[in-house]
Amino acid sequence: MSKLRYKNLDISHADALLNIWADADVIKYTNMKLPCTLEDVKNRIEKFKPLDVFVVIQNGELIGIIGCPPVNKEKLQYGLFYQFCKSSWGQGNATIATKWLLDYMKRKYNNATLFADVVVDNVASEKILQKFGFEQLSEELIECDGIIRKVHNYNL
Repeated sequence: MSKLRYKNLDISHADALLNIWADADVIKYTNMKLPCTLEDVKNRIEKFKPLDVFVVIQNGELIGIIGCPPVNKEKLQYGLFYQFCKSSWGQGNATIATKWLLDYMKRKYNNATLFADVVVDNVASEKILQKFGFEQLSEELIECDGIIRKVHNYNL
């Protein structure tokens, strides 16, 4: 496995992110609408660009996105999220990138509280959160595009 690199998100990443955010298998565990268009991707990039959101690069290819946008800046509360292209699943990339992001957030915001929501069927993501000490706070039902999903809410 080659080393992962992280870059600040910008508009030049739109086409590569479309490959991730338009993939129904990737985004079925997110709150994104299907299908994601290039315009949707550009709007999301503009929203996330000034925040602590990064693309994940492996062998010169964008394989994912990871970030901690603020939930409540005054209280130093941030929400962790990540999505990776299917071809990179099962290789430990999300775990490696999560460790990098947690270290980054600890350095930048010493006493921040991180939150994460995981659709219950997303077993791999729950394992990653638990590995880094996230604790389940609650469980809720959410509706997205007419589909009701059970979600576990975590914090660290």
